[in-house]
Amino acid sequence: METNVITSSSSWAIPDKTGHGRAYLDGLVADGNKPVCTCNSCFTGPDCSQFTPHCPATADSGNPLFLEPFWMQHLASSALVVVGWHQMAYRYEDSTYVSKELEKLVRRLHATVGNAVTENRFIIFGAGSTQVLNAAVFALSPENTSSPARVVSSVPYYTLNKEQTEYFSSDKFEFGGDAYTWRNRSDGSSTNVIEFVTSPNNPDGQLKQAILHGPNVKTIYDRAYYWPHFTPIPAPAEEDVMVFTLSKLTGHAGTRLG
Repeated sequence: METNVITSSSSWAIPDKTGHGRAYLDGLVADGNKPVCTCNSCFTGPDCSQFTPHCPATADSGNPLFLEPFWMQHLASSALVVVGWHQMAYRYEDSTYVSKELEKLVRRLHATVGNAVTENRFIIFGAGSTQVLNAAVFALSPENTSSPARVVSSVPYYTLNKEQTEYFSSDKFEFGGDAYTWRNRSDGSSTNVIEFVTSPNNPDGQLKQAILHGPNVKTIYDRAYYWPHFTPIPAPAEEDVMVFTLSKLTGHAGTRLG
């Protein structure tokens, strides 16, 4: 292994010569003082040089490592140094919890890319889009009702839609399955429904639209993949609730910004 990346005096990364793994200061530590490689899938050994025979392909992982070569080619221009005293208070000087500069840059980014309308809309940040999606379900669920809202999504849908809904299921909402099965139900007009629309869709990449409409239907658009390096952008998205994520924009899934 060789050290050729230094971003600051206390933050450094070591790429291995094979290109099949990475070691970082906040990663695994060997012998208490030396970072060791975390190998990519199908590789092992102290320097990630040993290929694992019969290694299966994983179709269930969302790690955006295909963007890593871009950042490796732009090491100097993308390196960040954060001073130790930065953001020590709970709030900013305007008594808010969110940086106005960050919000301004997010709006500028969407305007430049042309993938979302942000004028006259609130921007809410969370620890990844998973947290924001679940928060949206809670916010859109009815209060003081004897019947929980049904959270639905049209097949094929992102598996986490079902998993996280069932995990946080409460008296406010529960998973209701495939959105198509609710179109012609006799009780559909009186049941509160929250529909997840992932567009472009995971797993098939289709630009999907909402299946259900009506006074008791709320729609959450998961726009994680609505960026030009994943799909053509026919028009800026302008739904009431849209969720984007840094993991698909830049590939930094571990940063947890939704």
